[in-house]
Amino acid sequence: MKRACGMSVIELIIVITILGILIALGGGWFSSDRMRVNQAAQILSADVTRARLEALRRNVPVGIRFDFRPGANRYEIVADADQNGLDSSDPVISRTQFGAGEWGRVQGSLRQCTAADAAAASSAEVVFDARGVYQLATSRSVQLSIGSYSRFVNINQQGRAQIRTSCP
Repeated sequence: MKRACGMSVIELIIVITILGILIALGGGWFSSDRMRVNQAAQILSADVTRARLEALRRNVPVGIRFDFRPGANRYEIVADADQNGLDSSDPVISRTQFGAGEWGRVQGSLRQCTAADAAAASSAEVVFDARGVYQLATSRSVQLSIGSYSRFVNINQQGRAQIRTSCP
């Protein structure tokens, strides 16, 4: 008597069905929208460090100016060369635009996650002095999102950026 080797058609169909269900459920974790939001959060976090290092290198205050109004949706790293606060005459070191190119659907917004954030809500800037010290006594939270998926970049009192899945 010959022994059967391999899988029957029924077993093969069951395995393919299970794999299809797993791929369908896990596909959302690898969507390009999620990757875009995560990449934008990582870039913002790196730019916070860059602004801090630019302040030390240039020996002048350097800040990040957020502009998340409809149609703008960007932030800029600005050197305060005349040391009179960030204004339109200060040179822009770099500008990151959301809503265009690779980040076509990423929307940014300043969030008020804590009472301290609410107190600092009037300022859409994060400024480091010439020694690289963060000038606000409170943390700032920036939300980057596409649809319901979002990441929060929290800039703490020490001026360090942390990427989180929710408001801190």
